[in-house]
Amino acid sequence: MARSNGRILIVEDDPLLAGMMVDFLLAEDYEVDGPYASVRDGMAALATHMPDGAVVDLHHPSRSVSLLKDDLETYAIPLLEGEDSEVQDLQRRLLPWLRHMRH
Repeated sequence: MARSNGRILIVEDDPLLAGMMVDFLLAEDYEVDGPYASVRDGMAALATHMPDGAVVDLHHPSRSVSLLKDDLETYAIPLLEGEDSEVQDLQRRLLPWLRHMRH
Protein backbone atom coordinates (compact mmCIF):
# COMPACT_ATOMS: atom_id res chain seq x y z
CA MET A 1 0.00 0.00 0.00
CA ALA A 2 1.38 3.40 -0.94
CA ARG A 3 2.08 5.87 1.81
CA SER A 4 -0.08 8.99 1.80
CA ASN A 5 1.24 12.55 1.72
CA GLY A 6 -0.71 13.30 4.89
CA ARG A 7 -4.23 13.85 6.14
CA ILE A 8 -6.13 16.99 5.17
CA LEU A 9 -9.16 18.22 7.10
CA ILE A 10 -11.81 19.74 4.83
CA VAL A 11 -14.47 22.06 6.22
CA GLU A 12 -16.55 23.13 3.23
CA ASP A 13 -20.26 23.94 3.07
CA ASP A 14 -20.61 23.78 -0.72
CA PRO A 15 -21.09 20.13 -1.80
CA LEU A 16 -19.69 20.77 -5.30
CA LEU A 17 -16.48 22.33 -3.96
CA ALA A 18 -16.21 19.68 -1.26
CA GLY A 19 -16.41 16.88 -3.81
CA MET A 20 -13.86 18.58 -6.05
CA MET A 21 -11.42 18.98 -3.15
CA VAL A 22 -11.84 15.37 -2.05
CA ASP A 23 -11.23 14.08 -5.58
CA PHE A 24 -8.22 16.35 -6.05
CA LEU A 25 -6.62 15.43 -2.72
CA LEU A 26 -7.16 11.70 -3.23
CA ALA A 27 -5.59 11.96 -6.70
CA GLU A 28 -2.55 13.61 -5.07
CA ASP A 29 -2.29 10.72 -2.54
CA TYR A 30 -3.62 12.59 0.50
CA GLU A 31 -5.96 11.11 3.07
CA VAL A 32 -9.10 13.19 3.45
CA ASP A 33 -10.85 13.90 6.73
CA GLY A 34 -14.26 15.18 5.77
CA PRO A 35 -15.66 17.07 4.13
CA TYR A 36 -17.53 18.65 7.01
CA ALA A 37 -20.20 21.24 6.26
CA SER A 38 -20.11 22.95 9.66
CA VAL A 39 -17.55 24.38 12.04
CA ARG A 40 -18.93 22.18 14.82
CA ASP A 41 -18.28 18.99 12.84
CA GLY A 42 -14.84 20.23 11.77
CA MET A 43 -13.88 20.98 15.38
CA ALA A 44 -15.10 17.55 16.49
CA ALA A 45 -12.94 15.93 13.80
CA LEU A 46 -9.95 18.03 14.86
CA ALA A 47 -10.41 16.88 18.46
CA THR A 48 -10.51 13.25 17.32
CA HIS A 49 -7.36 13.20 15.20
CA MET A 50 -4.90 15.86 14.16
CA PRO A 51 -4.58 16.49 10.43
CA ASP A 52 -1.41 17.53 8.64
CA GLY A 53 -3.23 20.44 7.00
CA ALA A 54 -6.70 21.95 6.69
CA VAL A 55 -8.84 23.64 4.07
CA VAL A 56 -11.61 25.83 5.47
CA ASP A 57 -13.98 27.36 2.92
CA LEU A 58 -17.31 28.40 4.38
CA HIS A 59 -19.69 30.55 2.38
CA HIS A 60 -21.83 31.24 5.44
CA PRO A 61 -19.28 31.25 8.28
CA SER A 62 -20.39 31.54 11.86
CA ARG A 63 -18.50 33.34 14.58
CA SER A 64 -17.18 30.00 15.74
CA VAL A 65 -15.06 29.67 12.58
CA SER A 66 -12.47 31.82 14.37
CA LEU A 67 -12.32 29.18 17.12
CA LEU A 68 -11.52 26.50 14.55
CA LYS A 69 -8.85 28.71 12.97
CA ASP A 70 -7.39 29.44 16.43
CA ASP A 71 -7.21 25.71 17.20
CA LEU A 72 -5.46 25.02 13.90
CA GLU A 73 -2.97 27.80 14.63
CA THR A 74 -2.38 26.55 18.18
CA TYR A 75 -1.42 23.13 16.86
CA ALA A 76 0.63 24.64 13.99
CA ILE A 77 -1.58 22.97 11.37
CA PRO A 78 -1.22 24.67 7.98
CA LEU A 79 -4.48 26.26 6.85
CA LEU A 80 -5.75 27.23 3.42
CA GLU A 81 -8.79 29.47 3.61
CA GLY A 82 -11.18 29.58 0.71
CA GLU A 83 -13.58 32.32 1.80
CA ASP A 84 -16.06 32.30 -1.07
CA SER A 85 -13.52 31.09 -3.61
CA GLU A 86 -14.59 30.02 -7.04
CA VAL A 87 -13.75 26.43 -7.99
CA GLN A 88 -11.01 27.51 -10.40
CA ASP A 89 -9.38 29.82 -7.85
CA LEU A 90 -9.36 27.12 -5.19
CA GLN A 91 -7.87 24.58 -7.60
CA ARG A 92 -5.20 27.08 -8.63
CA ARG A 93 -4.22 27.73 -5.00
CA LEU A 94 -4.59 24.22 -3.56
CA LEU A 95 -1.75 22.36 -5.30
CA PRO A 96 0.97 24.97 -4.59
CA TRP A 97 -0.19 25.11 -0.97
CA LEU A 98 0.04 21.32 -0.65
CA ARG A 99 3.52 21.29 -2.17
CA HIS A 100 4.67 24.04 0.19
CA MET A 101 3.12 22.25 3.16
CA ARG A 102 5.21 19.12 2.49
CA HIS A 103 8.51 21.00 2.70
